[in-house]
Amino acid sequence: MKIRRNYIEASIFLAVYLFAIYLWTLPFQDNQIPYGEDDALSHWEIADSFAQGDRTYVYLPIFIDYAYGNDNRFKPHTLWYHPPFHTDLAMIASFANDRMIPIYLTNAVFASSILISVFFVIRKLFGFLIAILSSFLLAFSMRDIMPYLWGQWPERFSYAFIPLILYCFYMYYTTYAKEENKPIYLYLMSVFLAINLMVHPLGIFHSLLGIFVLGTALMIKNKKIPFNIRHLGIAFLIFIALIAVFPYQTGNVFKTFAREQESDSEASFSRLFRWSFDPEEFAGSVPASYFSFREMHGLWTLPFLLLGIAVLAVRRQNRDIFLLAWLVSLYLVLHRDIIGKTELLHRSLSATAHIFIPITVVGALSIASFIKLPKRYNGFLKYGLAALIVVLALAYNLPQAFSTLNQAYDSSIIRLNSAQIEVGEWLKANIDESANVSIIGPPPQIMSKVWWMSSITNRVTNYFEGFLTWGKYKNDPKIAKGHLLEDYIVFDYSDIALLSDRSIAEQWLAFEKQNMQNHTLVYNKDNIRVYKYEASG
Repeated sequence: MKIRRNYIEASIFLAVYLFAIYLWTLPFQDNQIPYGEDDALSHWEIADSFAQGDRTYVYLPIFIDYAYGNDNRFKPHTLWYHPPFHTDLAMIASFANDRMIPIYLTNAVFASSILISVFFVIRKLFGFLIAILSSFLLAFSMRDIMPYLWGQWPERFSYAFIPLILYCFYMYYTTYAKEENKPIYLYLMSVFLAINLMVHPLGIFHSLLGIFVLGTALMIKNKKIPFNIRHLGIAFLIFIALIAVFPYQTGNVFKTFAREQESDSEASFSRLFRWSFDPEEFAGSVPASYFSFREMHGLWTLPFLLLGIAVLAVRRQNRDIFLLAWLVSLYLVLHRDIIGKTELLHRSLSATAHIFIPITVVGALSIASFIKLPKRYNGFLKYGLAALIVVLALAYNLPQAFSTLNQAYDSSIIRLNSAQIEVGEWLKANIDESANVSIIGPPPQIMSKVWWMSSITNRVTNYFEGFLTWGKYKNDPKIAKGHLLEDYIVFDYSDIALLSDRSIAEQWLAFEKQNMQNHTLVYNKDNIRVYKYEASG
């Protein structure tokens, strides 16, 4: 009977998770062209470069080094991220004859793995019903979906390890306090911490604060300090041995964290009483909706969330302490600007759903315990409350999640078209990897297309407005002239139909006619022409 129940529970969770995967893959189900902001571009091109070259690398290839060569502050011109995340994407891609779908699909699995880790941990501590409802709500978490779409890929995966790390610490503490002595949990915690760091350093920052708060809270509650020096020493050595495998990237993490950070404003005392941030401080880079509880979680969850916090605080069992400590640690992470640590501050906000949702479910289902009914009717009430959560999520959270994912990057203005992909593949196959590519068109207001072309071509690619107006080159026209003589010049007219001002295309045509006389036309297809300079005489 027990096995049968486990199978049923596993089947239900699998159905929920597959539904989440269906949702989170909507942006590329009908359009197999890479998309996302700068972060997505960098992660895709690293993984793609690994796959194309059939190897990882230490020193950056020139087209990546050109844009990100100094991002590793410990050793410039080397990869600034630990390689495992991108290597995993590349390994999957290497088995398929496609540069986009395997990477994006694998990333969708990684990003949505928070559903798995939350389900596992909450199932162990609070039972199946709370766990499955938590995972179900996380499938519609806008706080996860928006950064996932933008391109904070490793960060999303890194967060999935936080509940596992806290759970391992919790189990070590509780078993050792009972003199059951299970150091395996501490050793597993060290392994997960190392993975946490190697996937994205922001995750381990969350994890370490969570361990500190959880350990402190449990010791205060239980009046015990159940730690073995030998166990701690072994765990520490495991952690050090794993992160030492990639010294350049680990060194970059520590150097970045230790450096002095500049901030335009000092955190005020009032920040202690605000969970989120002022959207105006991030205007132009992050939409205001990202900072709105209503938009990200749904206002209907707030009463249940507050009730859940109250229930946990009153009950104060060890498992309740687990959730409360996780919540408090997240509060501390979000207020690290008080001590001057502002790096990626707003991105920590994306982890709120992972703890808010389980507490919300605890709060909603706890209502059944406040109503005195016969035991069997009380069970019906609890499942009725669970059904209510599902209905509210489907009514308020699903539509927003679906529309956001289904309409993401579906405009040709912000996503490469098939003609641009084709010329990019041609350039990759036909020009030397040390060659530069200069693009005239698309218009400068959609520069992201040029950077995506760089990724597709695996070549240094730029848009030079100087070719038309001399712009920033007007004081030194030799720079622009040098590119005209040395680069492959791409005239891209494939986006003309999308332009409100067609006069710019006439400028491109005039410039092409005037300046390409000594250049050889080497590609001409779908309103895109590529020239190579050939000296006459």
